[in-house]
Amino acid sequence: MIPRSPIKGFRDRSVDMIVYGGEEESLDSLKRLSEIQALFLSCERDFCNHDLLSELLIEWGIFESAVADAVCPDRDSNPPLLQRLRQGSLLTGRLFSLSAQRRTTEMPSWLDRLGRVLQDPLFGHLPPKITARVPEGYAYYSLYPETFLESALRFLREVGAQPSVCIGLRSIGASLSAVVAAALESQGCPVCSYTVRPRGHPFDRSLLLAPSFEAELAKKKGAYFLVVDEGPGLSGSSMTCVAAKLCELGAAAERVLFFPSWAPDGVCFRSGAARARWPRHRKITTSFEEVFLATGRRPLIDRPRFDLSGGRWRSLFYRSEADHPAVQPQHERRKYLTFESDALLSPDGVPDRTLFQKGKPRLLKFAGLGRYGRLKRKRAERLAEAGWGLPAVGLTHGFLVTEFVEGAPVGGGKVDSALIEAMARYLACLRQAFPAARRCSFDEMIEMIRINIAEGIGKGWNARIDRLERFRSLFEEGRPTAVDGRMLPHKWLQTPRGYLKADGLDHHDDHFFPGCQDIVWDLAGSCVEFAFSSLEEEGFLRRYQALAKDRDLFDRFPFYKVAYLAYRLGYVSLAAETLGAAPDGARFRSLSRRYRSLLIVELSRRSTGSV
Repeated sequence: MIPRSPIKGFRDRSVDMIVYGGEEESLDSLKRLSEIQALFLSCERDFCNHDLLSELLIEWGIFESAVADAVCPDRDSNPPLLQRLRQGSLLTGRLFSLSAQRRTTEMPSWLDRLGRVLQDPLFGHLPPKITARVPEGYAYYSLYPETFLESALRFLREVGAQPSVCIGLRSIGASLSAVVAAALESQGCPVCSYTVRPRGHPFDRSLLLAPSFEAELAKKKGAYFLVVDEGPGLSGSSMTCVAAKLCELGAAAERVLFFPSWAPDGVCFRSGAARARWPRHRKITTSFEEVFLATGRRPLIDRPRFDLSGGRWRSLFYRSEADHPAVQPQHERRKYLTFESDALLSPDGVPDRTLFQKGKPRLLKFAGLGRYGRLKRKRAERLAEAGWGLPAVGLTHGFLVTEFVEGAPVGGGKVDSALIEAMARYLACLRQAFPAARRCSFDEMIEMIRINIAEGIGKGWNARIDRLERFRSLFEEGRPTAVDGRMLPHKWLQTPRGYLKADGLDHHDDHFFPGCQDIVWDLAGSCVEFAFSSLEEEGFLRRYQALAKDRDLFDRFPFYKVAYLAYRLGYVSLAAETLGAAPDGARFRSLSRRYRSLLIVELSRRSTGSV
C-alpha cells in the first residue's frame, strides 16, 4: 500500500497544491440495510462463493462506518447500536475467514447468527441519513482482506491466544479489523473489538473519546491492543494518535501493535509526533505478494505472469528508457500480463514479443473488489462494444481480465487526421454513453485553480483568476460525464484494429481531482497533451462538436483549459517531489516546466478578454 490522502481537496504540505479528491455518498440507512440483507441472502444461497462473502464483508464495513460517523459526529462512544453493528461485522469477518481458509462446512451456523443480527429491532433506530466513504484500498489499490487474515494468524503464531482489543480505524479499518478479530476468536483468543475515527487536520490527527468509552478501554489495559487500518498515510498521524491515546489510558507501548497495509520506517511522516511514536510499536503486515503469489496457498493468478505494475509496462512498448513517459509508480493499479506457458518468458521474466500470438496473452488489471470491480467491467464492455477498448474476458477476485492487443503508443506531437477523428469520436461517445453526477463544484474547482497557480507560478494572478467567475453558469449547466481523465499520448495505441484507448476505465472514479466532470475536461486535456497548434485545436474541437452536437463548447473550453493545466501542474509537482532524483522525478519536473509555461499563456489570454 502507498501513502496517500483520503481527504477531499487534500493538499500536501511541501507541494501545497490540490491534487487529491474524494467521494462520499449520502444514503438512506434503511434502504442500504435492505440492500445488505439482499446480499446476505445471496451468500446464504451460494456460501462457497468467496467473492460474494468478500463483498458482504466490505459492504457491512462501509455501512457500520457510516452509521458510527452519524451517531458519533464529534467524539467516539460505544452505544448499543454500534455494539450490535460491530457484532455483525465480526460475523462477516468470521464468514470471510472461513471462506478464505476453505472451511465452508462450518459456515451455515455462522450465517444463521448473522441472519439474526440483521433482524435486530435496534436497527429500527438507525439515523435516517448516513454518509458513506469509498474504501479506497478495496476500490483502487488492490488491498485484500486476506492479507490482514494472514497478519492475524502471524500474530497468533508469535504471541499466542492472548486477550486482545482489536480497534479498526474507520472507514476501511472497520472491515479489516473484523477479519483480524474473527481470526483471533476462531483460535480461542478472547477479543473485544471497536471502531474509531481519528479527527482533525490530516497531519495532526487526534482521537476524541467519550469518558465512558475511555473508562471501558482503560479497564483492558493489560490486553494486547491491535490498531488496524490500511495506512499509514502521508502523515502517519491517524494510527499513531490511537496508539498515543491507548498509552495515555494505561496500555504499555509494547502491547500496542500496528496492523497496517505497509510498514515504512516513518522517517518521512509529515507529523513529528507520528515520526516519534511509529518506531515504538511493533508492526505486523503481510503483502499481496506473500499471500497470493509467493506461496501458492491462495493462487489468485495461476498462469505464468509478468508484473506490469509501477510503470514496468513501459518495457513492452519502448526500446529505450529515454523514451519512457513519466509515471508515478505509487499511483498505478496493480496489473499483470499472463501467458499459457513459461516458455513465453525470457530468463529475466520479460515476455518474448515474438510469441505473443501463440501464447494468447491476457491483461489482468485490478479493477476493484465487489461492486467497484463490476462497475469497471460494465464500462469496459460498453467501450469495447463501441470499438474503443479491449474486450473483457472476465472479472476474477477484483482483477479485470482483457485481451492483450499489441500496439504502438502514440508519441507526443505525432498526430494525424485519423487520430484526431478517433479522439473526437471517443469523447463524443463518452459524453453520450456515460452521464454521471458531478463530484466537484465550481467553487471547489476555483479553489484548486487559485491554490495551484499561487503555489506553482506565483501569487500575482488573483485578478485574472477572478475573471473566471463569468464561467460559473456555464460550468453548472454543463453535462457531467464519467470522463476518461488520462488523454495522454501514450494512452493511445496504434493497432491493426485502428487506434485504441488504453487506461480509460478508472480515472473518473479514483481519489484524484476532479472525478466526474464536463467532457470538456478531456477535450482540454487532449489539446494540451498533444500540443495542438491553434488550427489543430480548432479543427479537433469543431469535429467533436459536430459529432456530439455540443452547442456551447467553445464558450466552456477556455475555463477548462485553465483548470486542466492548473490541476496537472499540481499533480506533476507533487510527483516530482515524491520521486526526487529518480528518472521519473526528472520527467515530472520537465512536465512541470511545460505546464507552468502553458498556464501563464492561458492566464495572459484571459487578461485580454480573449477566448
